[in-house]
Amino acid sequence: MSVAILSSKLARTNIILLLIVIGLSLIAWFQPGLKTTVLHYLSDLKSAEINTIIIERKDLDSIKLSKKKSGWYLQEPYYLPANPLRVNTVLALAEKRSYTQFQSSEQDLSRYQLDKPLISVWLNETQLILGSDDPIKKQRYAMNITANINTGDNNVHLINAAIFYQLRANLDSFVSPHLLPPQAKLTRIEWSDKQLQIKEGKWVLTPDLPDTSSDSIVQLIQFWQHAQARRVETHVNLSLTNAELLNSPRIIIRYELAENNANPAKSGAIQYLIIQEDKQIKLLRTDLQIAYWISAKTLKQLSEFLPLSP
Repeated sequence: MSVAILSSKLARTNIILLLIVIGLSLIAWFQPGLKTTVLHYLSDLKSAEINTIIIERKDLDSIKLSKKKSGWYLQEPYYLPANPLRVNTVLALAEKRSYTQFQSSEQDLSRYQLDKPLISVWLNETQLILGSDDPIKKQRYAMNITANINTGDNNVHLINAAIFYQLRANLDSFVSPHLLPPQAKLTRIEWSDKQLQIKEGKWVLTPDLPDTSSDSIVQLIQFWQHAQARRVETHVNLSLTNAELLNSPRIIIRYELAENNANPAKSGAIQYLIIQEDKQIKLLRTDLQIAYWISAKTLKQLSEFLPLSP
């Protein structure tokens, strides 16, 4: 009899323990009292899907970029390699977190400067607009135009305000600081009456400089392949006189592009005029009115054993 009672108590204990385990499991699964956070974003577009970008900014240059096999290129107002850091900033707008969403009538749009947006960005066919900021939350009003803007069917979003100032950055920052196009392979450097070019797979200096080693030539080519400017300046005012332009030292770089490069021109040349202003140095492209500002150390590396005279 005692054995039966003991077995019955043990069975009840096991059942109670099982119920406790089930209860704890349900608590852990459903987490009563805890609210699940649902994240919202300005658009459903993924940055990897984007191939074209158009940025229209009030009182500033409009910018058009397109994705090529070798990277992003500015299409307007210049055709030049784009700064990948700046492009990534623009691409991030597509996946920007939206902290607040609400619908707005046509009359309300002016309150947020979305009726005449300060910035309009097209990512492929998706149009995103940015208006004024929320002075309390320090966030920026934005809208993904999925329907007629005046219908009230588009949600107004509040996003991180920093992106606004990045999109309003000068055109200069959208130009790649590299002195050569991506995937460019140097074939010749010309300066004064000297030439450094590839002949039968070897770099040949004409006329020859007896104290120039093959290692120093290879190092010079590597410097040019990877050289970057400290900053880029667009719309340079060419205030130099004809005599100053004529007498400025210059270097002409000739190159070939890799076969998979999207540029239809498979070779090209760039002429840089070397201008020194107040102990600062710029490599000036007069054809585009663009200056690449470099340090004295970089100039020395790029002109090792080169006589920089007209």
